[in-house]
Amino acid sequence: MKLTDEKLLNPKIIELEGKAHVGLVEEVKLVDCEEPEGWKKIIAKLKDGTVESTNCMEPDAAKRNYMVMVLYSKKWGSTINVEQ
Repeated sequence: MKLTDEKLLNPKIIELEGKAHVGLVEEVKLVDCEEPEGWKKIIAKLKDGTVESTNCMEPDAAKRNYMVMVLYSKKWGSTINVEQ
């Protein structure tokens, strides 16, 4: 399988971490990808009800990013108030 630049760069993770950091993320899940096998992606439910996800990434990277987003959304993000 050939990895595209989009999968390698995964810009969506930066956007979602930013949204979690300012308190816009309500829930975060780590889910398996169909391809490549063993890779994972992060799915985030925003406070406005929309659902966004990252591209698939290597399991260790996904787990690290997931933990950061959980901390942002559950702990640190609630300390920052952003008007929507």
